Amino acid sequence: MTTFVQLFAKHRVAANLLMVVMIIAGLIGVDRLRTQFFPSFDLDIITISASWSGATAEDVQVGLTIPIENSIKELALIDSIDATSQFGSANFRIELVDGANLSQALDDISQHINQNLILPEGAEDPVVSALTRYENISNLLITGPLTPFELQKLALKAEQELLVKGIRRVEFRGLPAREIQVETSAETIASLGLTLDTLADRILTQARDLPAGTTGRDDGERQLRSLEQGRNQTDIANTIISLDGSPVGVRLGSIATVRDRVNPKAPYLTHQRQLAVEIIPQRTENDSTLAMAEITNQWIAETTPQLPAGTQLIVLDERWQYLNDRINLLLKNGLTGLLFVIIILYLFLNPRVAFWVTLGIPVSFLATLGILWLFGGTINMISLFGMIMALGIIVDDAIVVAEDTLTLYQSGQTPLNSALMGSERMLAPVVSSSLTTIAAFTPLLIVGGVIGSILKDIPIIVICVIIASLIECFLILPGHLQQSLGRGHRNSEGRIRKALDRGFLNFRDNAFRPFVRVILKAPALTLITALTVFILSVGLISGGRVKFTFFPSIDGTTLWAGAQFTTGTTPDDVDRFLEHLEETVNAVNYEFGVDVIRHTLMQHRQLSAPGMRGETGDHFGTLKVVLTGKLDGPPNETIINAWRQKIELPAGIEKFSIRQARGGPPSKPIEIKLTGGDAETLKAASLEIQDILRRYSGVSNIDDDLPFGAEQLVVRLTPQGRQLNLTSQQLARQLRGAFEGRTLQTFYEDGIEVDVLLSLSESERDRLATLDKLPIITGSGATVSLPTVATFESKRGLDKLRRTDGQMSIVISADVNNLIANASEILSNIRTKALPEITAKFGLKSSIQGRAQDREETFADMKVGVLVALTMIYIILAWVFSSYSWPFAVLVAIPLGLTGAIGGHWLMGLDLTVLSLFGFFGLSGIVINDSIVLVDTYRRLIDTGEDHMEAIIKASCLRFRAVLLTSLTTIAGLTPILFETSPQAQFLIPMATTIVFGLAYGTVLVLMIVPSVLSLIERNRSQKARRHLHNSTAPEPMS
Repeated sequence: MTTFVQLFAKHRVAANLLMVVMIIAGLIGVDRLRTQFFPSFDLDIITISASWSGATAEDVQVGLTIPIENSIKELALIDSIDATSQFGSANFRIELVDGANLSQALDDISQHINQNLILPEGAEDPVVSALTRYENISNLLITGPLTPFELQKLALKAEQELLVKGIRRVEFRGLPAREIQVETSAETIASLGLTLDTLADRILTQARDLPAGTTGRDDGERQLRSLEQGRNQTDIANTIISLDGSPVGVRLGSIATVRDRVNPKAPYLTHQRQLAVEIIPQRTENDSTLAMAEITNQWIAETTPQLPAGTQLIVLDERWQYLNDRINLLLKNGLTGLLFVIIILYLFLNPRVAFWVTLGIPVSFLATLGILWLFGGTINMISLFGMIMALGIIVDDAIVVAEDTLTLYQSGQTPLNSALMGSERMLAPVVSSSLTTIAAFTPLLIVGGVIGSILKDIPIIVICVIIASLIECFLILPGHLQQSLGRGHRNSEGRIRKALDRGFLNFRDNAFRPFVRVILKAPALTLITALTVFILSVGLISGGRVKFTFFPSIDGTTLWAGAQFTTGTTPDDVDRFLEHLEETVNAVNYEFGVDVIRHTLMQHRQLSAPGMRGETGDHFGTLKVVLTGKLDGPPNETIINAWRQKIELPAGIEKFSIRQARGGPPSKPIEIKLTGGDAETLKAASLEIQDILRRYSGVSNIDDDLPFGAEQLVVRLTPQGRQLNLTSQQLARQLRGAFEGRTLQTFYEDGIEVDVLLSLSESERDRLATLDKLPIITGSGATVSLPTVATFESKRGLDKLRRTDGQMSIVISADVNNLIANASEILSNIRTKALPEITAKFGLKSSIQGRAQDREETFADMKVGVLVALTMIYIILAWVFSSYSWPFAVLVAIPLGLTGAIGGHWLMGLDLTVLSLFGFFGLSGIVINDSIVLVDTYRRLIDTGEDHMEAIIKASCLRFRAVLLTSLTTIAGLTPILFETSPQAQFLIPMATTIVFGLAYGTVLVLMIVPSVLSLIERNRSQKARRHLHNSTAPEPMS
């Protein structure tokens, strides 16, 4: 390495050529790096979905969920299976073991299902697929005085245009579903001697498009086709149906009503009482968020002028703008920090030296971006913060080399010798300090889970920065320094520069040096005092003065007010309550100055909220409220509380909640999972836990994922029915056909999918009285009324049933207002008191899920990381210092830095978060860098024969400027973030607080504690040496 340093320092153009290469690599990286919100990470998750039209959640569990579980549960590559059974479908989420091959897993799961699964009648084949992650770019809304069909065509046209322009996928909410409904009456089909199923079969025999081969090869080949499938209301009504005993048949339109309409049961959206469709352009992880946003914005600009009169294209939410704002935020703070760094460099260093050190910052950053692109990284909000964190680190190495070079030059060495000797003398301490910083950050790469996947870009960025910095400070900087110093004169500094140098030297020699002498007179007292302060800082945490919140809650810009009424509530009643919600939230808007709410959107027949799959039905409704999100506006909790005070809940409402999307992991602060037992047992235990959670202030939106469903009528075959040769299967098939209907065919018209459905008339399907007169055809062909062959038993059903690894499960969840309560404390209380009693009472097992589970997994990984980091750092230091004891003089700086970090959170009024813990690791690597340089200088002085005490004092003074500079530049780079008020910066502030306050306090104590520890080590060695000498020279006793 020394040879390379000499080569680049002596060569005229080598340093510049290498600098140009680093700049070019960085420019390529800037051009090709993708921009996105969070880092990309692998999802080893497979999903399975299976449909069974008309089946209840209980039927789906027995007929689909459990058989699918049994067919795949023995596969070794599966880590866990979560299954949900709900009306008409079963859905699985399968997590694979670490290192499993996703393609092989897909094949194995599909093969086992195909071989072992016997589907119940009417169920569709399961669909097995890998979970693909899409990210929303924007949320757009098309609304206006349009018919449902016009709105549907406009939305689908928008989808095609966006896809053509390069958008990967477009998702819709509230898109009208067109269907052609063929309705007949029970009396009519009974008079024809048919069931709904047999009528459907006869329609399909006449209304199909089928290929019929080719003919006429000798006369010019022709293809034959049968085109009998009707594709509009008239053609379908004119379909001729064959009847037993009738040679002519009957026209379908004469026995049924055919209507071309929108599905009347489907959820739909309205904005200001007009129909609306939400359009959501999405990207994959291989696309750039900002590039996709540019495409979307261009389409909006082109489309808006072409919309029909009165139609609006509204931008509800621009998710890409959050990323753009955070990039601008970090760039603004980064540039401010860079300005502070440059000012500090020019205050302490020769202007020419400061210039070349400053130039190394953009060069190293560009090289970092080149390395990041080479290894498949991205520009995201986490990696950008890592770069700001590295702003001070990136110049640390260059400062140490440049400061030592300048010292040698000012002592009389030539520019070339100064550059060579400075870089060679600092090679070992700088490389070792860089390795210890890498060692401190590397364990963060082993943190698993969602948190580890999101935050792993910070250690990656820091490691890339350190590599680039080492290249710059040893292969580029020495050459530039020797050329720059060679062009000037030793005494050419201006009056201001000389005054600054005199002031610094005067402070160092007349204030700092005597201070170190005083400390060394009582080193044990100094060390004990520092450790006492550390214990007091830990007391701030244990005493509750500084609380721990796993992830900071950052207000989003959207609220969802969801209502669930009792089954049987009319849609009009639900809509009236949604109108009440809209009126009250608008009243809140006026109270806060008409600058809080941007838009409101009604979601009819659907219950939706962030992180939950929407329930659908006539008794559900949601009001979506889009906020302005202004910095000077009230907090979301204030808005929600003011809104709740104005809301009057009507009779018949079962559940009502107001939720908001928050930054951070998608899980909730409180999630408790119960497993074992049956659905009734789980529900009873869940209700008891919910009652306990309601006793805590600040806890809201308490619910579970095992909701009560509609009232069920359990049909049982009577003895008379059995005597009539009617089986349960035949009865169930006729009932499903009558009330659920049957899809006859599906065709596409202008890109729009249209289902043709056959069912009883809507008036009959929606009336319980139909059951009393519904004709049933027995096995012998006779027609009897339903009550003759069946009885009914009323039962309360469940909307969903959950299973985890083959056992029934339920998750109780709740939100927590961090300003009032602490989720960690609440969970701790429940786990130690109420939860054991409830699980013992009902015979269940419990586990903590959500953010609490993420917290425990992260803590476990971090404990291992601490041991790994300390071991690696000690090994590196012991190797560099050739001593087993000296590394402890460096390691003692770590808890001192933590003292400052904890105190900084207390002074700033912040809770500790997982980002603070990440900052602790980074702080540990940064703090010990100063100690390494000081101890290495002490080692060199000892090697020249200096007295131990004088060597400690001299080393402290010689490295005083370098220690101050490296710390001040890092602090200056991050300080602007501490005073940032934007929501985008709130989750970064705890990490910045950790490093800024920890490094500020740690630097002061490093200049006090490291000399003290070195003094204690040397005193201990001297005492041992004196005892050894005394023992070896003592006279032997007389025999």
